[in-house]
Amino acid sequence: MACDDDIVKCVVFWSNFFLALIGICLLSLGITYKINLEEFSYAVPKDYQNIVLIPVLTIPMGTLLIVIAIFGCYGCLAEKFNFVALYTTVLFVLFAVQLTVGISSFYQLGDMGVFRGKLNLTLEVVFQNYNYHFENKAVVDLIQHRLKCCGFNGPDNWDVVPKSCHVTDSQDIFEQPCPPLVSDYIDDSMNILGISVIVLSIPEMIGSLVSFFFAFHLKHRAHAREFISIKDYTVDNGLL
Repeated sequence: MACDDDIVKCVVFWSNFFLALIGICLLSLGITYKINLEEFSYAVPKDYQNIVLIPVLTIPMGTLLIVIAIFGCYGCLAEKFNFVALYTTVLFVLFAVQLTVGISSFYQLGDMGVFRGKLNLTLEVVFQNYNYHFENKAVVDLIQHRLKCCGFNGPDNWDVVPKSCHVTDSQDIFEQPCPPLVSDYIDDSMNILGISVIVLSIPEMIGSLVSFFFAFHLKHRAHAREFISIKDYTVDNGLL
């Protein structure tokens, strides 16, 4: 019986350890994509400014997962039924929320044709005002440098080609226009984020099932001990 207890505790403990690592992954994922998408937000149509919402939500989810994994480890080592039961419930709720967030990320942009059309209109204004507003210049240079593109319609868009259009340490110029790459970058970011969040939610479901089994094990063991103590008491007192 003691050997079985040790095996169960070991499984639950390492499950919580891996869940803490998943929480770190979620936290890192949220921070990375929040920064990346916010850098492009000035060039994104106002109707789609909520694209940053998904990575923002993954940050508290990752943090919460790390915290509850620590509590889960404590509940496992201390063998406290209430801690384990609460941990199991919270973990299952977090799994449901995370799954919902992951699925919703695929619908943030809606109709891609409509999104690309509105994005092109916004980008056209941003590129036209490159020399007149600092915000426009900053975001255009960022887009051209990071996505390796040049101009709204290609290099011919510029009278004087900006340095951000040049290949690093070279006179070569990026030839591809920027709007298609911007829309693809945002779409790919949302898809990668959604897939990652959904995939990372699967171990949480497994962890909640393992913890549920452990909570059931603790409760069953407590009832068994209570039954044995009552039996011993009745025998000692001559009631049986």
